[in-house]
Amino acid sequence: MSRRMKYGFTIIELTLAMAFISVLLISIVLVSIQAGKMYNRGIILRGVNQAGRDIDTVMRQDFLQTDSRQIYKDDSGESVITVSNVVEGVSEPINGRLCLGSYSYVWNTPKMIDNEGGDYNDAMVTLDGAPINFVRVVDPNAQLCEKNDAGAYPNTLDGDGITHLLKMPDSNGEVVLAIHSLELSPVATGENQSEGLYRIRLIIGTSKMSEINTADQSCKPPEDGESNFEFCAINQFDTIVRTNG
Repeated sequence: MSRRMKYGFTIIELTLAMAFISVLLISIVLVSIQAGKMYNRGIILRGVNQAGRDIDTVMRQDFLQTDSRQIYKDDSGESVITVSNVVEGVSEPINGRLCLGSYSYVWNTPKMIDNEGGDYNDAMVTLDGAPINFVRVVDPNAQLCEKNDAGAYPNTLDGDGITHLLKMPDSNGEVVLAIHSLELSPVATGENQSEGLYRIRLIIGTSKMSEINTADQSCKPPEDGESNFEFCAINQFDTIVRTNG
């Protein structure tokens, strides 16, 4: 009479198999997390680039309808005005405006947006009581670049003829983009000429200033304690526009 032998896995074999499966699962989880971070960062970068293209298109069209002589000049005689009302204890701009004569662009800086409801509320540009981010305003005679009797620029906008080019924060906690810098400089303009060429330099990025290295306008690296590299993005856009009178 023969005896049938029974075979099975030893404890060592089971332990090795479980260890292999554990390592495999951990690797899959880590790869998934990294892929998710890359996806989120890609979405933010795409949003910044799309916003830059959209704003460039709108401004290019407005400049084509602008007489170079109507672009508001500041006290120094420059052909562009980018201003901020003065707030005690704050040296950097907190809001700005660029007035083309018929259309004006007005914005709150990231410092203002990041601090919404905080220390600088009285200086924030608002629309119907709510703060704006970056808006295009139908503004005949560049009224938004005219100081009032108190020597301040108007900070309250009407509800008509206003286009939001960047949205404000909402209750969903979505990442918000803001104007970190907007500069306009003449390239080729003649004396008392309606036509001219201008260079626009625009820096758009996420609004959380704690995540931005202001020295070189870049996101703080992952090793920085204040970094949020996954949801931080900032980019510079340079373009040449023409006024056509």
